[in-house]
Amino acid sequence: MGFSIADIQREFDGLGLIQEVVGAPKAAAAQLTGIAAIAICQPSELVFVDKKEFLAALNGRRAGAVVTTAALKDAVVEMGTSTVVVVKNVALAHALIKAKFAGRNYELTGWSGIHPSAVVHPLATVDPSAVIEPRVVVGAGTVIGRNSRLMAGVVVENDVMIGDRCIIHPNVVIGYGCRLGSDVEIESGTVVGSEGFGFAQDAKRNSYPIPQTGIVVLEDRVRLGANSCIDRATYRETRIKAGTKMDNLCHVAHNVQIGENCLLTAMLCVAGSTTIGDRVMTSGQTGIIDHVSVCSDAVLLHRAGVTKDVEKPGVYAGLPLQPVGEYMKNTAVMKNAVEMRRRIGDLEAHFENQSKT
Repeated sequence: MGFSIADIQREFDGLGLIQEVVGAPKAAAAQLTGIAAIAICQPSELVFVDKKEFLAALNGRRAGAVVTTAALKDAVVEMGTSTVVVVKNVALAHALIKAKFAGRNYELTGWSGIHPSAVVHPLATVDPSAVIEPRVVVGAGTVIGRNSRLMAGVVVENDVMIGDRCIIHPNVVIGYGCRLGSDVEIESGTVVGSEGFGFAQDAKRNSYPIPQTGIVVLEDRVRLGANSCIDRATYRETRIKAGTKMDNLCHVAHNVQIGENCLLTAMLCVAGSTTIGDRVMTSGQTGIIDHVSVCSDAVLLHRAGVTKDVEKPGVYAGLPLQPVGEYMKNTAVMKNAVEMRRRIGDLEAHFENQSKT
């Protein structure tokens, strides 16, 4: 489906996204065929330019329209682009515009309604607008909201609540009793509500499972990456709050509480009963032990290992966890640790010889 700059203006009118459109009204109404990277764009496609260094790649390509900043507007206009859209935040414009006009169209899967191969328990409630793709299993007492889609092979156990407009990708498992808000997206292979890791041992170190009978709650607009595991709580709930986005291959243990609008990248591991505040960011392979708190607005980098509470907002890295400035200095020093040790040994030997004479 084509779209125009005029369509974009109408869609996002009132949000303050677009500051100015430069070009003739006729050009703004022209149909664009898609959104592309600068290096491969065609004359009928929209591109995004947010850095000066991208101008060289754009020069001579004649994109159909360009979304850019006020600082780069004149340079883009001089290249002869017919329509230039000026925005405050190019990355945000990219996200919103592409999601609306060039994101994945799930209708192209070809499935609608409830597929005959799906197994939906008679006591489940599925909104008529929801899509249940082939070989999905939906348990008793489960409720699925408006315009939600369960893709092929999804298993939803009993008494689950799934809100509106959720997308559950193939082969996801959602355990009994869990709660999903609206606009939740879960990528393939993820398990929500897996058994929390809790055992008691006798005198011979035999382990006996402590039943994990709580649930997982995913609030509105949570996104979970592929092949992640979110464990159910021992008694109450493991909760991920609204707007938080999680990458692939992450593990969240039982009773963990994660705040709003966090960005948590691949291989994060959070041990049980830990609390993470709002707007926390982590880089890959961050590890957080059990029963600690990470305050809001903390940033954890370079395989950060959190072994005690993080009480002040800031940027931290390493194990043991340090403010990132100290971490960088200590890392630089450690690169020369062997040479420093040799030189200190030489100095010790020199002074020992001096003392003998």
